[in-house]
Amino acid sequence: MGIYTYNAYLCDLLKDAPCILAYDTAAEYLGLSNGTNHHDDAQIYVVSPLHIKGTKEHLLSSFEDVKYEWRGGLRCTTINQTINDLLRADGDNQVIQESLSKVYYANGESFAGLTIDASLLPTFYRYKDWAIEYYDEG
Repeated sequence: MGIYTYNAYLCDLLKDAPCILAYDTAAEYLGLSNGTNHHDDAQIYVVSPLHIKGTKEHLLSSFEDVKYEWRGGLRCTTINQTINDLLRADGDNQVIQESLSKVYYANGESFAGLTIDASLLPTFYRYKDWAIEYYDEG
C-alpha cells in the first residue's frame, strides 16, 4: 500500500460533497503551499451547510461567487482566487509567502499572471518581497 497523502484524504472526505476547496486547503491541494504535519479542518466553500466532520465551512450564496476549477475530482478555487482569498484573510504568513513565491517562480520570476483585487494590493505589496526571497538560500 502506498502513502496516504493529504490530497487523497481530501478526495475521500469530499468526493461527493457539493463544495469548493478554499484558503489554506486550496493552496496545499494546488501545490502552492507545502502544508504542515498537522492539518486543521479543511477549508471549504458551501452554498448550504454540510456539517462534514473535519471541515470548516464558509457559506456562499452561489458557487458563482468564486472562481474554481475541477482538480483531481474536487472543485478547488483557481490559483488566482486562492491567492486573493489568502490575502483577504491575511492569515498564516507562511502559507501566503509560499503561495506567492510558487506563483512568482512558476511564472518566470513574475507576478504578471496574477490579478489581485484592488482592495488587496496593500496586503499583496506587504508580502511581495518576502515571497520573492522565500526560497532564496542566501
